[in-house]
Amino acid sequence: MKGKAYLPKSLPPGSEVVLATAAATVFSVFYGYEGGVVGEIPTLDSDAGLSFGPIKIPIEVMDIKGLLNVPIAERCFGGSMVKLFITAAIFSAINFLSIVGIASGFESDNNVSWFAPRELIAQGVSNIAAGAVGSAPVSGSMSRSLVSRMTGATSKLACIITALLWIYMMPYMSVMSPTPKAALSAVIVSAVVKNVVMPKKLLALKGTDFIVGVGTAATTAITSPTLGFGAGMVMYIVISIVAGKDSKKKVA
Repeated sequence: MKGKAYLPKSLPPGSEVVLATAAATVFSVFYGYEGGVVGEIPTLDSDAGLSFGPIKIPIEVMDIKGLLNVPIAERCFGGSMVKLFITAAIFSAINFLSIVGIASGFESDNNVSWFAPRELIAQGVSNIAAGAVGSAPVSGSMSRSLVSRMTGATSKLACIITALLWIYMMPYMSVMSPTPKAALSAVIVSAVVKNVVMPKKLLALKGTDFIVGVGTAATTAITSPTLGFGAGMVMYIVISIVAGKDSKKKVA
């Protein structure tokens, strides 16, 4: 959290993250770290991918049959596509709420403007593209965004550079295989711990918003984001119904 205070000021923001990760990786390699590590990173055939002149992007576009083949429905949902669609819809809702929280935080703290419909369309298009190439769903992450901000990255250009590095550095990412997961977790914790210990925006809420916010946060921390989102929705609906009945009685 205060690592940059011990480094030369001439170093760019985020140097403490790079140095801490590198040091943990070196320790893992030379001292036989036995805890959890990143592990083997899948590689793509050198002949596979899409070519755009001299540039080659290591992705494969799936055919229609491949897109319609959904083995995860059989593995996780008993073969039910209905359950799969319901889960996907819940994921989309939670993902968008996460993006709203991220964008709102960057707007208030870094004066980075945002537009909800634009973010929703961007996430939709990104997930369509992810499905077309067999990727995992695209989502927003408060922890990853806070780590980016901790390294000084807040612009759209930073997002583009990050995406391009992810694509073109894949053949060399095996260097991260021995990196301890504990080190990566520590980086994330250092970025979010202040907001977890003292959630100023949550504590600033009033009335029913505070009750729903605290209830959602507590359920999420104890169980999972999905259950936390569901609990928050139920609490909001119940409180709204009760408040509506009380207002009608007062009017009567």
